[in-house]
Amino acid sequence: PAAHELASRMAAMPTRALGLIKQTLDAAAANPLAQQLEVEADNQVRAQAGEDFKEGVRAFLEKRQPRFTGK
Repeated sequence: PAAHELASRMAAMPTRALGLIKQTLDAAAANPLAQQLEVEADNQVRAQAGEDFKEGVRAFLEKRQPRFTGK
């Protein structure tokens, strides 16, 4: 039951952003600090360009739950 609850919560999250977070964390072990900061900055730009970011901001301003699509 706990695993199903966690999976449900994660499925409702912005999956594209979660993928970018995973990519950033995976790169961290192999990158020197300066390169890792570039990876993080690039992924922030990618996340902010997506529809899920816009939906998150709209939902926050409208005081409602976001409906993420993974885009």
